[in-house]
Amino acid sequence: MKRLASFLVFLLLLPLAKADTVFLNLYIGDTVDVNGVSVHLVDISNDYSAMLSVNGQNYLLVFGGNVSIPDRNLTIYLGSVYPEKRLVHLILEGPELKLKKARGSVELRTTFPSRVTPPGGSVSFTITVKNLGEDGFYPLRLKLPMGWEGKLLAEGSEIAGVYLGRGESASFNVVVRAGKVPGDYPVVVMTGESSLRLTVHVERVEVSLSADYPEKEVEAGRSVNFRIHLSSTGEVTLPLSARVPEGWSARFIAGSDVVRMIHLKERAELLLSVSVPSDAPVGRYAINVSAGEAHETLYAYVNRTHAGENGTLSLRVFDEESGSFLPGVTVALYRGGKPVAEAKTLSDGSAVLQAPEGDYTLKVSKEAYREVERRVHLSAGSKTEETIGLTRLPYYFVLQVQAPSKSATLGETITYEFTLRNLGLNDDEYHLSIVPPEGWGAIVTENPESRQGITSTYLKSGEEKRLYAVLIPPDSVKLGNYTATLRVESSGSGEIRTSRLTVSLTGSYGITLVPERYSLEVNAGKEKALRVRVKNTGTSPLTNVELKVNAPEGWTVKVSPGKVASLGGGDWATFTVRVTPPANADAGDYVINVEAVSDQKKASDRIRITVERAGTGKYAGIGIILGSLILLAIILRKYGRR
Repeated sequence: MKRLASFLVFLLLLPLAKADTVFLNLYIGDTVDVNGVSVHLVDISNDYSAMLSVNGQNYLLVFGGNVSIPDRNLTIYLGSVYPEKRLVHLILEGPELKLKKARGSVELRTTFPSRVTPPGGSVSFTITVKNLGEDGFYPLRLKLPMGWEGKLLAEGSEIAGVYLGRGESASFNVVVRAGKVPGDYPVVVMTGESSLRLTVHVERVEVSLSADYPEKEVEAGRSVNFRIHLSSTGEVTLPLSARVPEGWSARFIAGSDVVRMIHLKERAELLLSVSVPSDAPVGRYAINVSAGEAHETLYAYVNRTHAGENGTLSLRVFDEESGSFLPGVTVALYRGGKPVAEAKTLSDGSAVLQAPEGDYTLKVSKEAYREVERRVHLSAGSKTEETIGLTRLPYYFVLQVQAPSKSATLGETITYEFTLRNLGLNDDEYHLSIVPPEGWGAIVTENPESRQGITSTYLKSGEEKRLYAVLIPPDSVKLGNYTATLRVESSGSGEIRTSRLTVSLTGSYGITLVPERYSLEVNAGKEKALRVRVKNTGTSPLTNVELKVNAPEGWTVKVSPGKVASLGGGDWATFTVRVTPPANADAGDYVINVEAVSDQKKASDRIRITVERAGTGKYAGIGIILGSLILLAIILRKYGRR
């Protein structure tokens, strides 16, 4: 064991050390000369007291106790005491303190200072210790190479030191367990200022390694096995290693175990299994095998490659409770958190995925079942088969709204149809609620024609039910977009599902026109005015309202105003239509078509126009009447009344 260092490391190697205060470490049996005063540590007790011999006189001190030497102006204080280390700290005070190294008072001897052992073996040395100084206890310490083990034994028991009177001798054994690396190693025995160097020679064990068939053929994506034979000239523990091409892997197998080291006693056999990646090109590859310092090169010849091919994963998924295969299960391969391939199982629960060679996370999921994750490895050109069971959840339901977005007009009640399906193992009750827009009314009902609401419903396992969410806008609602939330909570699991219901309120559009009259008399070549009123019969404004008139060819039609930018719901707009038939227009009845047009709606009507010839038409009519009367008088006079 090494001595603990003090601030001045004993100051023993300095011929003259000058200081007012010196801190000193002493092991049991150590002696130091301070200004001509001999200070010797005799012993330490477990109650943390120490026996010091100062100039041959013994003093029992505890922590803080001291011995004063007036004629030398020297005071010795006891500091910390370490019984387990057999060590004390001393504090020396005095002017110009001088410390001298004490001569070793113990002699260590052995007849055979060198021993030979195989790697990991044990050797024993017999040591004689003789006291050349004062009576006392002398601790013994061993300095060993790193990783070695050693003990001090006497009379069959482990010892830490020896008590000797002046001139007395004693013997003890040093037992050392050596390391496993061949070579010459020092072992040092120490007591006080004395030491004895021993030598342990670790022998070299010769090991040989061979294979029955050092070169074999293999198809890429397969494994090739080599039978390895080991032999040694002695007992030895060896590390095993195999250096293979990049992307390949190798392992040593003993029986059914994979091993990395072997404790070899003369002979042994191992199996070396080498896995060849599927994309390995055709060719000859070296495999360097080692057992300790024994080496052998083996070869694998790849006779077929699957480079560029995908690996295939064949799956069957079943229900663990019933044992039946599950269709519609989502199976997906992920690498680095990103999906690489995905499929759905068929009616027989089967699915096939293909992906490049490598390691993947397989995720298997289906509604109402616990998701399963599994690590899989795909090899190019090879098929990997997996059978996976899914566990059905005790409580699980699906909320499906058929048309969550609707459009309605003001004053209309909005109804949403939705379906609840209980896919869990157990029957369950569901709490139903709607969060409507502010000021709106809302209910959940079993009948869209009913206004009797429900707040919960009960479904057996596997059952589904059709329900209706009804939103009732207030009378003061404005046009725009509104959102409500349908909320369903499972009593069994506490799970909540929601659906966002939206509605766009667009008011109604309507337009009609009302002519001042539906017939109009006008002289050819003369203008005649007619008023036409247009009404917005809807609730939403009409924009860009205008009147269009379709008259016979050659007629002149003027409409004022030309356009009304906006016409509110229920409002009227009045247009003046001025019609002028051409001067040469024949007398008679004509029809004009009047159409009210807006960006949203339009309406039309017809008006009859009677055209008269100016100056002739009136008198011609009177003449016809007078002629008719004269003709009637002549007939009556000639024939009389019968």
